[in-house]
Amino acid sequence: MTQNNWKILPKPNPKVVDELASRLDISRLTATIVAQKGYTDAESAYQYLSPSIEQLHDPMLLHDMDKAVERLQDAAFGGEKIVIYGDYDLDGLTSTAVMYEALAILGADVSYYIPNRFNDGYGPNKAVYQKLIQDGAQLIVTVDNGVTGYDAVNCAKALGVDVIITDHHELAPTLPEAYAIVHPRHPEGHYPFNDLSGVGVAFKVAQALLSDGEAITDISQLPTEMLDLVAMGEIADMVSLTDENRVLVSLGLKQMNDSPRPGIQYLLKNAGQAKNQPVISETVSFKIAPRLNAVGRMGDASLGLDLLLSQDLDESKALAKEVEAINKQRQEVVEKVFSEAKSLALSPQYQNDKILLLSGENWHEGILGIVASRIVELTKKPTIILSQKDDILKGSGRSYGAFDLYQFMALFRDTYTTFGGHASAIGLSLSVTSLATLREKIKAKNSTITLVTKPIEVNLLLPSDTINNSTYESLTLLEPFGTDNQRPVFVFEEPKIMNATTMGNLKQHVKLSLANLQSDVEAVGFNHPDWVPVVTQSTNISFVATIGTNYFRGRQTLQLMMLDIKHVASNDDITVKQRFAMTYKYIMQHQSLNFAHHLPDVASQLGASVSDLKVVVQVFLELGFVKIDNGFVKIIENAPQKALSQSTTYLRYFNKVK
Repeated sequence: MTQNNWKILPKPNPKVVDELASRLDISRLTATIVAQKGYTDAESAYQYLSPSIEQLHDPMLLHDMDKAVERLQDAAFGGEKIVIYGDYDLDGLTSTAVMYEALAILGADVSYYIPNRFNDGYGPNKAVYQKLIQDGAQLIVTVDNGVTGYDAVNCAKALGVDVIITDHHELAPTLPEAYAIVHPRHPEGHYPFNDLSGVGVAFKVAQALLSDGEAITDISQLPTEMLDLVAMGEIADMVSLTDENRVLVSLGLKQMNDSPRPGIQYLLKNAGQAKNQPVISETVSFKIAPRLNAVGRMGDASLGLDLLLSQDLDESKALAKEVEAINKQRQEVVEKVFSEAKSLALSPQYQNDKILLLSGENWHEGILGIVASRIVELTKKPTIILSQKDDILKGSGRSYGAFDLYQFMALFRDTYTTFGGHASAIGLSLSVTSLATLREKIKAKNSTITLVTKPIEVNLLLPSDTINNSTYESLTLLEPFGTDNQRPVFVFEEPKIMNATTMGNLKQHVKLSLANLQSDVEAVGFNHPDWVPVVTQSTNISFVATIGTNYFRGRQTLQLMMLDIKHVASNDDITVKQRFAMTYKYIMQHQSLNFAHHLPDVASQLGASVSDLKVVVQVFLELGFVKIDNGFVKIIENAPQKALSQSTTYLRYFNKVK
């Protein structure tokens, strides 16, 4: 293997693999990957492969859980008016739904408030708290937020209303003076697992409330009807799918498959989910979460909560239709803003910037994070997207590789009006007059910035003709996949390709039909127009991919999802003229790509060395076929036809290759 970005994981001790396979009755392939994940003894491997309620922790171990449960029960049985203060993303919506359903079971007088992203902002809002209390709230319970709500909590306290905070976000040195703070990482707490999401914390409260503090030893004692909500929120919030989260998500996905909520049924139908297609973690990530998050991105997220809570079929169908329409609107807005941001990102003005700071007037605030992620994918640079409205800029940033964007941008705190986030994602606002200053500060640090691409970790090299349904089924034992439990990745070295085609309106996707004696297997790569010249010009290709399935018109087929490809050159693979033809075609299709910044990537995609690629471009320059403008190689329209041999550089190169 010569691809620098593929990191082949060490093979486990064969004796360990044999013992796991024998004692757990699993395939050697599965045993190998289980061992690579660190589960090298039969007991830990069994617990990993068989998540069960015995692995759940006692909710009473959470900080202030005893106070929270007692106060909630007193409020419920005493007829106090309880208001749940939620959040507008899917973790916040599911947290609200779990807390609402748990209190409703107790017969509480309970309602909820979902803040508006644009009017209320994130977290406790003092003005909203005042209005809730004015309208009769006697107890406020936060879910998926609260630990930064100093002013709002103090306001409620001054008005004689208790606030119970349930949250999982980063803790500041000083916390609000709430009645109780239930948080898995509270400095005075002793909870054995610190990576619950907001809905995970809400579920632990529900578990404690409904079990009355008694130990749970059987699945029937859990509020299983809420586990689907837990799975959706935890997957959407990308928390670690290990320890307790793995149990909660596993049980929740089972609940979604066995007895899905009406709203989710209709949501998935609108998303094109086949009737025989199981709901797995990727279903939540790519079909459910984007749709329900779109509601909060575009306007009032309460619609999403109504859909989650609805048990009426007609109402659920109507709500799901409305959500689908909003999601389509979100997609259109994303494409418009992305197109404008992409033009800026690829322009000469930003070509030397290691961190992109892009702004536009009245770009929709709700989708800036999505656009930032897509620009990062395109440019391989950390990106901050800002929207200007009047004299204020608001924006979101996403990092690239292992670069800590939060720590870097925190250097300029005095420039912002608001700032927050973590290593891979930030949010900020600033005045228009501060933008130029921020750009200068970032550019001054340009030489100190090192961007390192995260390698793709590969489990094994796998011959493509060994892929069959039993291979796929053996890997499903490792589900649910997600953060800290990634789907296994395999190298497929020079598989026999029967056919290579492109897909999509812009021909931006590729599909390979592979020769396989056991079953039909396709390999697909989405949103990679740069792969098109590689797969259509040569069959000598290796790639890394995960193994999944595709459902189309009721038929299930195996499908490899390609993560990266590598052209494998051989002595008689590509002639000199083919090399020049492939490169010219690539340049024509990628006029917005800065070659100077991406020479190694382009060379890899074309199966050439960097030095060979430079020679080819030099020949095109000599012949007047292209021009170079600030690192961008541009085709010269209607250039006179000339033979390659008219270039002295070409003749030297040709003789050298011969």
